[in-house]
Amino acid sequence: MKTSIATMHKALLDGTTTVVKVVSKYLDNIEKYNHKLSGYNYIDAEAALNKASMLDKQLPSFDGKLPPLFGIPYSVKDNINVAGMPTSCSSHSMSETEPPHKSAVVVNRMENAGAICLGKANCHEFAFGGPSFDLPTAPATNPWKEGYFPGGSSSGSGTTVAGDMCMASLGTDTAGSIRSPSAYCGLVGLKPTYGNLPLSGVHPLSISLDHVGPLANSVDDCWRIYKVMSGSEAPETLEAKNKAITIGVPEPSWGINSLLQPDMLHAYQQTINSLKQDGVKVIPIRLPNLQEFHVACAIIMMAEVAQLFGPLVRKNFNLYGEVFRNRALVGERINATAYIRAIQTKLHLQQEMDKFFNEVDAIMLPGAVSGATALTEVDKFYFLVSPNINAIANVTGQPVVSLPIGMNEKGLPLGIQLLGKRNHEQPLFSAAATIEKLITWRHHE
Repeated sequence: MKTSIATMHKALLDGTTTVVKVVSKYLDNIEKYNHKLSGYNYIDAEAALNKASMLDKQLPSFDGKLPPLFGIPYSVKDNINVAGMPTSCSSHSMSETEPPHKSAVVVNRMENAGAICLGKANCHEFAFGGPSFDLPTAPATNPWKEGYFPGGSSSGSGTTVAGDMCMASLGTDTAGSIRSPSAYCGLVGLKPTYGNLPLSGVHPLSISLDHVGPLANSVDDCWRIYKVMSGSEAPETLEAKNKAITIGVPEPSWGINSLLQPDMLHAYQQTINSLKQDGVKVIPIRLPNLQEFHVACAIIMMAEVAQLFGPLVRKNFNLYGEVFRNRALVGERINATAYIRAIQTKLHLQQEMDKFFNEVDAIMLPGAVSGATALTEVDKFYFLVSPNINAIANVTGQPVVSLPIGMNEKGLPLGIQLLGKRNHEQPLFSAAATIEKLITWRHHE
């Protein structure tokens, strides 16, 4: 069982551990496992231990209550700036770039709350081109099954947390890049409401769809980290709601069943049935056509990526990986009319989805269409091949929490995602805590 933030803080306060011991444990795990898992692009053990030692000296000055993330070792996706650490975005094109002097705003908030950055987590090239085998670091692999996809583009974030090489990670999400690693690696991840967390110091991909957020081992840990990242004064302790919550699920006619592979379909339906048996009210809802979300997301993302990266790729073609440069140039063929229509569709879908939260606390969807596949079997345009369930929340800007629900026959995690009302993260986390409590024992069967 992995250590929670609350448990670690209790151990620090009662003197059964120290921050140096905690950090040393995770650095030892990095030494043991990172060469196989490729979770980190960069590690700064010396700086982490120095900060841990400093925090241990400060520990007696706290009267029974520590800063919210005191001593928590975490990783940061390598497209997010950490002062003094190189930001490579997993790209050869960034190899000559000097380490930034300033951290991203969300990193500063983590550090000010006592968290300790161990290093930069591997990712797809500029959070878009992967998994790839021609980048500075080999693609991150799934700790549950070596050689399998850990999800992306925040692949190393998922791998470092699930591989017990840190307690949490910061990732980014443009079309599911926090939720995909959460689902494939058995973690809890949050894509917050669009605009709720500052993106200053986060390398952009598609500014209309980009988000930054946390990945962790539990709903409570994820909530604590989000609270710090947002600068919120919300209560530190997250209270689960009682079972009298209402969860919306798409009607069968929406077509979700035809998209899912048998392992995910069975787990999703079993979760719905189990929640009903446990007293959760589950009601069918008629969602807008999934293809509308998918097309709007794809057009906006591809057009904005091409506008940002197209000239750079054409100028220095060989400095970019094959997957990224091919993807980055596709959007150059999208004209202004198509882009404007996609933006208009985005606004319409946002209004349509807002209406559901008059009757439900959250909408439950699968976290992915199946469990993870082998890295070598991932389609180079997997996010365009079929409708992307994750795209819904990026298009609408809704907050969404990913939760593990069990394992498939290959021993790989399966997950769900809960979509909430915009700017209402705390009620969404409370609903997630309720569901986590009800399904935890099933997850460990």
